[in-house]
Amino acid sequence: MANGILIAGLFLILIASEMVLRGGVGLARQFNVPPLYTGIFVLAILTVMPELFVTYRAASLGHTEMALGGIIGSNLFNLLFVIGLGALIHPLASPPKVLFRDGSALLIGCIGLIACSLEGVVSRQAGAVVLVVFAAYLAVLVTTDWRRAPDHSVPLARALLRSQGEMPSATGSFFLLLLGVIVLGLGAHLSVIGGIHLATELGWSETTVGLIMIAAGLSSPKLFVTLVVAVRGEAAIVVGQILTTCALNLLVVLGLVAVIHPLAIP
Repeated sequence: MANGILIAGLFLILIASEMVLRGGVGLARQFNVPPLYTGIFVLAILTVMPELFVTYRAASLGHTEMALGGIIGSNLFNLLFVIGLGALIHPLASPPKVLFRDGSALLIGCIGLIACSLEGVVSRQAGAVVLVVFAAYLAVLVTTDWRRAPDHSVPLARALLRSQGEMPSATGSFFLLLLGVIVLGLGAHLSVIGGIHLATELGWSETTVGLIMIAAGLSSPKLFVTLVVAVRGEAAIVVGQILTTCALNLLVVLGLVAVIHPLAIP
């Protein structure tokens, strides 16, 4: 029973994450948002919506171990499995600037989490500081990628890749985004409830369920996109996309949730 609830929740998250991205990009195209800003402020942020919804739901129910396990496990899955599998299909070259900039943001997020672990809690104050770092990271993204060609800008390349095809209607994009958010909320709830019951049935800790089961489900949209892009031979954006996603998991997801619900670290 618990397995079924968890799998159903993760499946809904997989579908909803694509709906949210398509709806968000469609609205950005309708309002003539420059592709660079679409990549930074729409795609990058909406990509971590599944982690945000699941982490918030777990924290709101008082299951902070699962919340933290999902974030950390998702990052580990993205960095080790998704990039590794993508590299087996096609070599994943990346500009040094991307590795230094986005890798540095991820490193800062990791250092912040380690510092919080020494205190035993990700407090509201720490969450606010993390959000300030996130704002600074966005400013760096805009500054460093301004006027760059798609070959040297991961956010721009992602936006252009997502903007191919016919222009969607504003109404259709809005309802697709709205429906995606609703389904994402439902999927997050089912995933957390299923994870709680699964941990009880198997005798596992909630951290373990978060690190393995929920993390794999949260990373599945990134895995699918990475495989498609690698097969197409457009692998230059993969590393930057994964590094940015992992950095935002720690800066946006952890920061926002901690401001609302401080997270005790076991």
